[in-house]
Amino acid sequence: TIPISLLLDREDSKTEYDGWMVEISPRGARVRTSLVLLAGQMIGIAASGDSGQKIPYRVVWVERSSSGCLAGLALLETGQA
Repeated sequence: TIPISLLLDREDSKTEYDGWMVEISPRGARVRTSLVLLAGQMIGIAASGDSGQKIPYRVVWVERSSSGCLAGLALLETGQA
């Protein structure tokens, strides 16, 4: 697992949350976070502590638990997020 930062764009602000990359592939990723994600939601991901550009993903599926969720993400091409 790799520590990551998840960025959520809201209408009035951008909020960053901690998470962990569990698996990554050329077309997507699986992440674990205490944040509750929703299928269809757009998020940005960067290495933890990296202030550079976030890579855009779309949440495809979510398994919720008492400690947050495990989510499957589809990599978006730049400009789709």
